[in-house]
Amino acid sequence: MLTTMRMVRFWAIWLCVLAIGVAAGIAARAAGRVLVPLDVVSIKVVNQPDMDTTTRVETDGTISFPYVGRIKAVGLTEDELAQAIEKRLASRQIVTEPHVLVEITTFGTQASVQGQVGTPGVYTLDRPTTLTQLLSRAGGVKDSGGPITVRRAGGAIVGRFETKDVVNGLGPGARLVIQNNDEIYVDLVPFFYIYGYVNKTGEYPLLRPLTVQQAISIGGGLALLGSEWRIRIKRKAANGQTEELPASLDDQVQPGDTIVVNERIF
Repeated sequence: MLTTMRMVRFWAIWLCVLAIGVAAGIAARAAGRVLVPLDVVSIKVVNQPDMDTTTRVETDGTISFPYVGRIKAVGLTEDELAQAIEKRLASRQIVTEPHVLVEITTFGTQASVQGQVGTPGVYTLDRPTTLTQLLSRAGGVKDSGGPITVRRAGGAIVGRFETKDVVNGLGPGARLVIQNNDEIYVDLVPFFYIYGYVNKTGEYPLLRPLTVQQAISIGGGLALLGSEWRIRIKRKAANGQTEELPASLDDQVQPGDTIVVNERIF
């Protein structure tokens, strides 16, 4: 008897959970995507084929529908817009008990992703999308990716964000919701160069602030004949000309610097 009661209780709980899940799913589908300017929608009135319409959401947030005129669409879901049209048709006695179906056929919201990503291009925003999510859709940031700049349609820069933070879902950049016609540019990570008497000459990414001493350490340290006192930096000046400057171990490395370690004098 006790076992039977437990089974009854188990199935009752399971059915409740199932019902809640179904209700949540229905609510989620009912919510749908909120319409934005430049979306294109297909509108059908059941049993009224002459009223079938495809129209674009204007920049003022409205659409035009036969016998109804202009009606607000921005901020409504597909179902909510359908209900609004049904009320208009019924109140004007155009259709008795109308049943309207609305479907987005072309999304008007899009954003451009360029630079050091896997697949640069223009992406449709069919749902609220964060910067991290959009970069993922664009194939992710390449190893050569540096700072990320987000610019609004009017040209204003929203911000510049560190790639590592955005990719890892950290900081304000990761939480930034992309808007229509935003432009995202992933810059090339800055580099510095080490030549001369070090163990590993070459090109290195400047991923964080570095001193000359730290940069030399990244380059494998001084070679046997290298001098920590005879170091020079080749750096491009504001006029575009390259100048050569004496450097100490505590100097800060700048993007594009070439650190030259000379032979020590015995």
